[in-house]
Amino acid sequence: MSVKTLNPEVLWAQRSSETEPEENYLLVTISIPDCENPTVKLEPTFFEFQAKSKGHVGDETSHQYHLHIDFFKEIVPDKTVHKIANGQHYFLKIYKKDLGIEFWPRLTKEKVKYPYIKTDFNKWVDEDEQHNAPPPAGFDMNDMLMNGNPDMEALKAQLAQGAGGLDMGAGDLPEELDDEEDDEEVEEIEAGK
Repeated sequence: MSVKTLNPEVLWAQRSSETEPEENYLLVTISIPDCENPTVKLEPTFFEFQAKSKGHVGDETSHQYHLHIDFFKEIVPDKTVHKIANGQHYFLKIYKKDLGIEFWPRLTKEKVKYPYIKTDFNKWVDEDEQHNAPPPAGFDMNDMLMNGNPDMEALKAQLAQGAGGLDMGAGDLPEELDDEEDDEEVEEIEAGK
C-alpha cells in the first residue's frame, strides 16, 4: 500500500473586537475525507495538523495529511476549541491574542497565496457587519456536546460563561425544580390512591 502526503483544504473566516476577547477569533475548517487519528499542535505563532485517510474501496492508496501554518499574528492556544464532525471536517475556533476591530489581511504570516487555503464564505462577514451577524455555524454548544470535544477545559469554561458564571448548586434551582415540592406532590398522589 502506498502513502501520499497531501495538504488538506483549509477554509477560514474571522471575527474581531476591540473590547471583547470572546468575539475576537478565527474559524478554521480542515477538510479530510474519512479522517483518522488527527493530531493538532497549537502554539501562539503556528499550527500543525496531521491525519490519515483511507483510500476508496478497491484503492490501495492511503493518504497522510500534513498542514503547517504560521499565523499572521499570535493566537491564544489554551482557549482554542476544536472538534471533528462526520469524519470529514475538523473545526477549530482559535482566539486571536491582540484585540482590534480590523480583520487580519490573511491567515498566514507569509504573504503567499496557498492554493489549499481559502476564504470560508459561508462563515465570513465584513468587518462593519460582524456585530449584526448570527453566530457562525459549526460551533453550536449543543452540537459540540453531541459530537465530542477534545478540549474539555475550554468547553467547561464556555459553559460556565454561558450560564453567567453562576454556580448552579441545589440552592439555586428554580422553585418548580425544588426536590421538596416534588416530594409533596408524590405524597399527595400516593394519598389519593
